[in-house]
Amino acid sequence: MDYDTMQIPTCEAAVEEALFYRESGNVLYIRAQGHIAVKLCAELKARVFERLEANPPVQRLYVDLGPCEYMDSTFMGLLVGFNKRLLRFSEKPITILRANETCQKLLRTIGITRLVELSDEAVPFPELEPIGSAGAAPAGMLLDAHEDLAGLSEENEKKFAGLLSILEQKARDEKAD
Repeated sequence: MDYDTMQIPTCEAAVEEALFYRESGNVLYIRAQGHIAVKLCAELKARVFERLEANPPVQRLYVDLGPCEYMDSTFMGLLVGFNKRLLRFSEKPITILRANETCQKLLRTIGITRLVELSDEAVPFPELEPIGSAGAAPAGMLLDAHEDLAGLSEENEKKFAGLLSILEQKARDEKAD
């Protein structure tokens, strides 16, 4: 046997990062997969905010974090923004489904668990469509998401103060261009 040329099968453990979305019957469904970071968030924000402002009102918003390994602060800020807009027209907050221990800890640490409903219930989802990544997210979107997080507590306000200052300047610079 020639060990120098022998092919050893490998197993790819990492899950591809992706966001999926669908509306069905005035209910919004989002699934986060892998490591959710800012580059995936711009299109999701645009689609969800547009729908939350339209008629008829959205009755429920489910976010399945079952396949999500990690989420950054921008994605968590979007969840807060989604929840704020949803509660304008619905009595039910966002329902976050199947969050693993890591995601639950992130949500708890930043203060989101007191705003939303957490559930391990298996909610049937329609077939979802992938949300594309837009590359670099606009500073204004990042600013909005982090302002929502900062507004949750004094601790968050202190934690994000430096970042908010930088994002405010970048958002002004973007508007000037």
